[in-house]
Amino acid sequence: MAEFVALDQTPTTEPTSSGQHLLMKDQSKIKKALRRTTIIVNSRDRSIIREPDSNSFRIKLRRPLTNVFSIELVNGCLPGFFFNINTGWNTFTFVEGSKPYTITLTPGLYTDATLLVEFQTQLNAILGKRNTYTVAQNPITRRIQITSTNVISYKILFYSGETHDQLDYNTGSILSINTPARLLGFGLQDYSSDSTGTLKGILPMDINNFLNRVHLHLESDGRNLSRMEVGSGGQDCFHIFYITPGTQDYVFLNKETTQCIFESSPAPISRITTLEISLRDEFNRPLDVNRRDYSLIFEITHLE
Repeated sequence: MAEFVALDQTPTTEPTSSGQHLLMKDQSKIKKALRRTTIIVNSRDRSIIREPDSNSFRIKLRRPLTNVFSIELVNGCLPGFFFNINTGWNTFTFVEGSKPYTITLTPGLYTDATLLVEFQTQLNAILGKRNTYTVAQNPITRRIQITSTNVISYKILFYSGETHDQLDYNTGSILSINTPARLLGFGLQDYSSDSTGTLKGILPMDINNFLNRVHLHLESDGRNLSRMEVGSGGQDCFHIFYITPGTQDYVFLNKETTQCIFESSPAPISRITTLEISLRDEFNRPLDVNRRDYSLIFEITHLE
């Protein structure tokens, strides 16, 4: 009976455990599962009242995602129709004799031929002008040429006018295009007519000069998810799409042709609840997509 003596004795110490640990798994050995969640970002899901333009909007995810390792754009479509002449770079100073005028080109999607017509129309619409202007393009060099019937000198002030492009005078790079000079085939100078009343562009017309590069900016809960570094003081972005305005109403994307993935390193993003989308030009100005809706599909890799 000696082997049962201990059962009759009162324990001298309190139990240190309820024994529940024998029924539960060791929490330190449980590993979180790696997940890939596909998020469809549709501009129609934005608040129309708060964000009337589809070029910039925010959506709230159905549920928060934690420990995010990467965000990859895998599919979607973008508006391909937007104006190559628009507010922000459609005005310049024109001088006839000694009197300055502000010329404003009507926003729209132009070809070389239709832009020549618009340029000529606006020059001849100047109140009190004395010259009559003809604007044409050399079919071989594609350079613009302006002629006047009355030989009264005139100038285009792309450098010293009220509106001019912004330069970085330390590096000589262009910080912002604020006139149609480059699109019309001119540089950053002032140009004067010659003794015959003729003024010629120095470069071929380039109507899609900076608008064939659409910058996609992506943010999450105030964090910038930039994966492309832009030089000359430009704003870094998530991706750049190279398209020609007006050739397609919508540009369709896919994983094979659009390789862009943001990877959080060295540590994952602890938590994301929102995604903010913005389409901009290379000078960080919102791109006018005429309020056309579009969608982007992202694949997010995270722990759950």
